[in-house]
Amino acid sequence: MGLTGLLTSAKLRMPVSESVAVRLRGISFVVERETAQIIG
Repeated sequence: MGLTGLLTSAKLRMPVSESVAVRLRGISFVVERETAQIIG
């Protein structure tokens, strides 16, 4: 089983945590961007 199969099974098993992880990543990206603007 390759990495793709592993990711697919993970997505099927926990779609909720997957979307939460994506949302958190987006939030952290926005925070980093805002912080960079403040510092810059």
